[in-house]
Amino acid sequence: MSNLKVVGAGLGRTGTKSLQKALEILGFDPCHHMFVVLSKPDDVLNEYATLLHTDDMKLLKKLHDPFQAAVDYPCCLYYKELLEISPNAKVILTVRDSPEQWEKSVRNTIFPIVPKKIPEKFANFSEGFRQKLISRHGFDMYSADTNLQEVYTAWNKEVEDYVKPGNLLIMNPKDGWEPLCKFLDIPVPGEPFPSSNSKEAFGARMLKEYETKLNTVSTPDGTKEN
Repeated sequence: MSNLKVVGAGLGRTGTKSLQKALEILGFDPCHHMFVVLSKPDDVLNEYATLLHTDDMKLLKKLHDPFQAAVDYPCCLYYKELLEISPNAKVILTVRDSPEQWEKSVRNTIFPIVPKKIPEKFANFSEGFRQKLISRHGFDMYSADTNLQEVYTAWNKEVEDYVKPGNLLIMNPKDGWEPLCKFLDIPVPGEPFPSSNSKEAFGARMLKEYETKLNTVSTPDGTKEN
């Protein structure tokens, strides 16, 4: 069994960074998030790339064993598998006010960054992530033809249908501490609920992670530039 006590099944850009901070405040520390992946040394980043390409369950467990909770990409894409290795974990599905709001957030944050030049050290992981999105959602989320609102709605319904009743919290981070603490049976802390990863903060974090890697980058067509 894994050490995970909480599995976040909500898609990226649904308040997952705020949830990560909230869970760590509540004692589920450390909590996994995409920015944790991007900050890892190259050898660990390559392990994540291997996971995305192979879905190796032993590797999935190894990469998540150090964590008490896991949210955001790529963890949410493996919520079923994470529940297999952590059957007692509680599941949190973070949501936005509407599918339209989620689409706007994705198009204003993830899309402007991911399809552009990718540092060489990120290339294998990035392609594995893209292929995993295709296999889980049925089509390329980065395609202009993708109906993102349909992706969001279908994903949330899948999670609601799959997770056992009583073990799932559907939460908008705007709801604050009360529903989260009640679900986890933990007292409400005496500090404000975290609010982070705005459009500006997201872009700044991504650029910082990119800048820490090699100066050599791969463009979407596979060519390299310095």
